[in-house]
Amino acid sequence: MNLKESKGNMYEFITHTWNPMGGRCPHGCAYCYMKYHTYIERLYLDERELKGTCPAKLFIFIGSNTDVFAAEMPSAWINKVLDFCVDVTSNQKDDEKTRFLLQTKNPARVLEFINHPLLKNGQAVVCTTLETNRHYPDIMNNAPLIKDRAKAMAAIADYGVKTYVTIEPIMDFDSDEFIGLLKMCKPEQVNIGAESQHFVQIPQPSEDKLTSLILQLLCFTKVTVKKNLNGEVVTQNLINRIKQNYSYEKKVK
Repeated sequence: MNLKESKGNMYEFITHTWNPMGGRCPHGCAYCYMKYHTYIERLYLDERELKGTCPAKLFIFIGSNTDVFAAEMPSAWINKVLDFCVDVTSNQKDDEKTRFLLQTKNPARVLEFINHPLLKNGQAVVCTTLETNRHYPDIMNNAPLIKDRAKAMAAIADYGVKTYVTIEPIMDFDSDEFIGLLKMCKPEQVNIGAESQHFVQIPQPSEDKLTSLILQLLCFTKVTVKKNLNGEVVTQNLINRIKQNYSYEKKVK
């Protein structure tokens, strides 16, 4: 099990990444940095990764190089990976068990494995990417439609599985519809990031629109802003917006 310490543009709450599967991701999103760093076209399972030990108290992102739940991934491979996660952490104390982030743009596929022990025992968090509510075909290419991702996440959450949503790279959106889709996912956390590789031109929302989105998200979930979105500026915009709409009158005794 070749774990790599989290670095670069990875989520700050993730401790390590692990890639038991490889090959070119079938979704082919135009902005994905792995399109320019993947040299093996065919999908594969690296059986060598299903050996060894795993430390406790980690939060591991499975499949940072390709989508583990892409439609083209054989079910047998996915089962082997999920089984190994359970087995390799079986001797860890319940309150110290390593957790796993299963991030996919094809969450409907997760429902095929919804009764797997890794999902039923609470060790797995299922995350999907909703870049916007809109469909930008030249950017999203073969990835499942945004609405289909949201519907699948709602079904996953109804099984009691913890869900996250990542808005990265954030693209221009229609506020009411986008908030509705995000609520549908019932996320315990929403992560927001920008397109930082500049491989493709992304339609960007205005700063005011982004600030409004975050304020609405905070009404029903936790929000984390990635460094590539210039978190300090976003935070200051939020503070300014709150100040504009909040007043405190000190009582005189």
